[in-house]
Order: sequence, then C-alpha cells, then structure tokens
Amino acid sequence: MPEISLLPEFLTNKIAAGEVIERPASVVRELVDNSIDAGAGTVSIEVLHGGKKLIGVSDDGTGMGREDASLSFERHATSKIKSEDDLFNITTLGFRGEALPSIASVSKVTLITSPVNSRIGTKVEIGAGHKKEVAEAPPLRGTTVEVRDIFYNTPARRKFLKSIPTELSHIIGIVTQKALSYPGISFLLKHNDSEVINVSAAKDIKERFIQLYGEDFINDFLELGKETVKGIRLYGFSSTTGFARSSRGYQFIFINRRPVKNPTISHAVYNAYKELIPKDRHPAFFLFLEIDPEKVDVNVHPAKREVRFESPDEIHRLVESTIRKALNPRREEVAEYTASPVFGFKGEQAGKNKIQGWTVRETLESALQPQGESLSLKNDFQTDFFTGGIIPDVHRFFYIGESFVAKVANDGLVIIDQHAVHERVLYEKLLKKTTLDIENLFLPVRVELPAKEFKIIMNYKGLFNDFGLDIGEFGANNVIVRALPRELHRTDMKGLLLDIASGILEQETIGTKDETGKQNLLRNIAAMLACHKSVRGKEPLNNEELSQLVADLEKTEVPDKCPHGRPTRICFSIDDLRKMFKRK
Repeated sequence: MPEISLLPEFLTNKIAAGEVIERPASVVRELVDNSIDAGAGTVSIEVLHGGKKLIGVSDDGTGMGREDASLSFERHATSKIKSEDDLFNITTLGFRGEALPSIASVSKVTLITSPVNSRIGTKVEIGAGHKKEVAEAPPLRGTTVEVRDIFYNTPARRKFLKSIPTELSHIIGIVTQKALSYPGISFLLKHNDSEVINVSAAKDIKERFIQLYGEDFINDFLELGKETVKGIRLYGFSSTTGFARSSRGYQFIFINRRPVKNPTISHAVYNAYKELIPKDRHPAFFLFLEIDPEKVDVNVHPAKREVRFESPDEIHRLVESTIRKALNPRREEVAEYTASPVFGFKGEQAGKNKIQGWTVRETLESALQPQGESLSLKNDFQTDFFTGGIIPDVHRFFYIGESFVAKVANDGLVIIDQHAVHERVLYEKLLKKTTLDIENLFLPVRVELPAKEFKIIMNYKGLFNDFGLDIGEFGANNVIVRALPRELHRTDMKGLLLDIASGILEQETIGTKDETGKQNLLRNIAAMLACHKSVRGKEPLNNEELSQLVADLEKTEVPDKCPHGRPTRICFSIDDLRKMFKRK
C-alpha cells in the first residue's frame, strides 16, 4: 500500500481556508475587498460578538447574476484574471478566487445578490455539510453576504480565537485600513447594533484621516508632498518627532491601495528618523505608494500582506528622502576646536568633551560652588580640585548633557539617568498603589481617540482604576478622565492612552488569559504610565529634587534598572578611575 494519498476535497478546502481565514477579521477583509472590486460606493459591515457569531457585509456594487453567484463558491473561480500575464498586472484587491470557498468551508454562508437593473436576484446558501442551495431572491442592489458561526466545524481552530474585544479590535483595524485606502467610499461598521465607524465619502486622504482619527490627531503629523520619481508616486503622513510612540501601532503602508508589510519601506522610514527620536521609540506613518502593477509582485503571501518590488532601492531612496524633506531637521555644524586647556586635550578630542557648550572643567566648577550659590560660571575656579584629588565633602549634582546627572561620591563617581530613575520610582509606586495620591480633577480631561483604541480603553477601564485613574465614556470615541494620581498630572493623556491601547492589544493577541497574563498586563501598563510621566531630559531638577529622587530610588526593589531593563545608574570607583587613567 502506498503511504501517499490524495486528500479529500473537504479537507483540502479546510487546509486552504487556514491560509486565508485566520480569524473573523480575515473574513471581513476578504468580503470588503470583494465589495470594493465590485465598484461599491457604500460598504456596511455588521458583526455580533466580535464576529464569532455573525459577520455581515453589504454593498451597492455591480452584483452578480445567478450563474456567477453559484460559481463564485467554487475554488479558483474568479473574474479578476484570465491568463498568466494577468498575474503580473493585478489592479484589483482579489484575484485568486479563494475567498468565498475558504469562508464557506469553515462557516455557514448566505449570499444575496443581483445585477444592476435586474428584476430578480439570487440567493445562495451553504450550511452544514457544505450543501449548496441556490434560489431566487428579491432584487436588492449590490451584494449582501452573511457569515455565521465561524469555525463551527473546526473546534480546534475556534478555541484559539481571542476575546470578543480583541477580535473586534482586529476587525476595526481592517475596516480602518480599507477606509484609508479608499476615501471615496462610505464605510459603516456596527458591533452588536452599536455604531463603531461611520465615515461618508471624503474628497481626499486628509479628510478621511480626520474622519477616522480626529482633528487633534492630525496635528501630530506632517503631510508628505506628493513625490513622483520614475513613475513611483508617494504621499501620506508621517509623525512629528514629538509623536514617537512606544509601539509600532500606527505604521501603515499601502501599495496601490493594498495594505502590506514591507521591510524595505519600514527601514527607509526609520533611517529618516535616525538620531531624531530615541532608539526605544517608533515613528508613526501612513504611506501610500502608487506604482506600475507590473513592477510589484502581490502574489507572494497567502493573505496578500507582503509584496516584492522590481527595484527596491528606488523605493527606499524615495521614501527616505521624502520623509527627511518633511521633517527638515536642523543640522547643526560641529565646531572645530583648537587647543584647549581642558585636561590638556587638543582639537577634535577637546570638542568631544564639550557638554552643551560647557567644558567638563566648567561643569565641575559649577558643581563645586557652595550650596547657596547658583550654577552660573565663576572665574575663580578652584583648580586645586584637579591637583588635590577628589574632595569627599562635595555633595552637589551636576548635569552632563540633558539626560545624565553626575555626583561625586566618597568612593568615586556616580552617573545617573534621571529619566530611568524616575521611571523605576514611579513604576513601583503604581504597582504598590498604597503610596499614590489620587486627585479628583476640577476640570475633567476629555480625550478623543480612534475607534479601535476607544473600544480597547473602554473595555479595560477597570484596570485603570487599579492605578488611580477614573476613566469613563463621553460620547462617540471620546473618553473623560475624572481623577488620576498626582504623579501623573500634566502628562500627555492622549499619547498615554494610545500607547496603552496598543500594548493591551498586543498582550491580548500574543499573551495568556490566566492570572499570569493579567499580571503581565498590569506591569506593562504601569511601565507605560511611568515612562510617560517620568522626568525627561529637558526638565532639569534642582539639587534638592535630585537628592530626593536618588533617595526614593534606594527604596525600590530593583534600583539599578528601569522597568524596561535599562540601567538607572553607573558607578565608577576610585579603582575604576585609576585603571582608566592607566595608574593601576
């Protein structure tokens, strides 16, 4: 008996469906793509229980006749391509003829459709056992597809679905992508009869951007000039350097209106922001590229999420140069230094020891002033500091650059990162809760959020109570903050909520649902809260404040690391210094 055998059709259909249909959001993506390809001007999506129970998509497109409607459920039946050459000139979102048969193999499907001006429509039903029934129906304009009980016949896959809020978040993400790609189409999304997204046809991408994210959100972005190089057109939005996020949640790439992930473009974007944002922060961007379909291969991924370019180098140069031009960073020329008395260094080496226009010698001079004096420079600098050794009774702090603070200790030198220190202190305060000073706001703060982030925040608002934040719903996609810890006053509340929403979605998608998963989520939220409010480099503290901050650090459980694992302080002992200067 041979060991290799042909699999039955019902099993091959389920295998194929596994490549295309990963979760309810995949169904929404495929059905909306079909609506767009059918020339729809309005697309309505309705889901129940995060799409687990029902997904309905209706459009006012061209519709289908009886024969086409029946044939559309056969594998590889499509109107999008006719020959092999068409594979390299794809102008539609769908083209493989896999969507409807894949969906029907793992759910119960009803399709009602009719061509324009037809007097009769067609209804196709595929239920348990994949039995197909075709009947006449009233002539409704366009097509309506209802998908019920996804994965009802594959319980092993159904159990891997995430919570209703998480699955809904993915659906909102898909509809948002499609709405961005096609601003001329109206989109409506409802969940459990509650409106989530409702955008009318927009005149351009900027208007659609405002419809989806709000007026305030667009102020954090730069509109890219519509650059065209060698037939490649680029436009869209990239974030200002001040809007760098803690996650990659707002990174969208569209190639010929198809949302994709592409390392070439992502690398070009990060190159443009290099040295403008911290290494642990991420730019946000919405990039749209229009390119000759023959110069891009969209048939390289089962879910069509990846593409390959004929000339990736040209794409990289165009993206990087366009974003650099929008950012227009001020490039300060590095001054050339000649002979300097600072430790006897000359030329370039002396320049390296310049700190914000102050030499190391000048900065140390400031540190050695008596407590009552200011940090202004003095001409009567005590040169015996350099000749007489380290003075043990010097307790002043002094800044090195904008972020680091140094202090002479009895046994050497301590350099701290004030932001990392404050993060650690506030992080442990938030987790312990007992030391938080909660204040009711005289004027509550209203924050407008995108639809997906709003749903996430509202679903997890109970977690915010654990950290002393009183958050409630305040109209469509608006939240109101009524109380918060005193330590979080004057924080960027919108940026904070956006980052927390992204973190929650990531945790829900890849995390666990047990108590360990919840504790991880609490720690992640606490870390984000601490990071947003912690002292930044350009917020200098006085000597007393720095002393208190260091004292608070010593009381923490892990004083040497911030919540993200970065060092809070580095110590140089006398022996370390002797080794550095080759004296030992």
